[in-house]
Amino acid sequence: MKKFIITISREFGCNAREVARKAAAELGVKFYDKDLVDMAADRAGISRDSFLDSEELIDKNTDRLLKSFGYGSSTQFYSDEAIKAQVSVIRDLANTRVPAIFFGRCADYVLREYPNHMNIFLYAPLEARIEHMCKDYQLSWTEADKLIKRVDRQRHNYYKYVTGKNRGDRDNKHLMIDVHEYGTNLAAEMICFAARKMFED
Repeated sequence: MKKFIITISREFGCNAREVARKAAAELGVKFYDKDLVDMAADRAGISRDSFLDSEELIDKNTDRLLKSFGYGSSTQFYSDEAIKAQVSVIRDLANTRVPAIFFGRCADYVLREYPNHMNIFLYAPLEARIEHMCKDYQLSWTEADKLIKRVDRQRHNYYKYVTGKNRGDRDNKHLMIDVHEYGTNLAAEMICFAARKMFED
């Protein structure tokens, strides 16, 4: 296969990270996830500890999850310096000769002019996402619903601020998959099949 880049963006709570990990393992490529946030934060001089201390919490049962999932789209990442750091990290990694999957971080927009790239959006119905969060993170229905809407809104606003576009728009997306409909295994297989067809020598 040719050297390629896959970017995956998603709705919160649809188990997209599991899909992305499975696809990366099956394709045998690098998988960049939260390390993108940490590398960008390091270049921009953003302290993760200061975020954890200052971020407003929903309630005691979901504060840990909000801190974890909301970190990369917190207000500290809206500065020009932080955005430039994020773009620099993503492009530096993409410029290596190693195929990779980039998870989130507006990578679909940042790498839109790169050759041999495929942009994927993963989603699921709200009810299915709530059920997933309740099961995997031991939240009540109300807690999960509130967390999903909060994180989705935060990420959407950040994506809009950086790109000027809506996160889930079909524009600039090559493949959109309902993870609830197909499951994580089949969703990952679909990504792998599309990549092999799209990037075969």
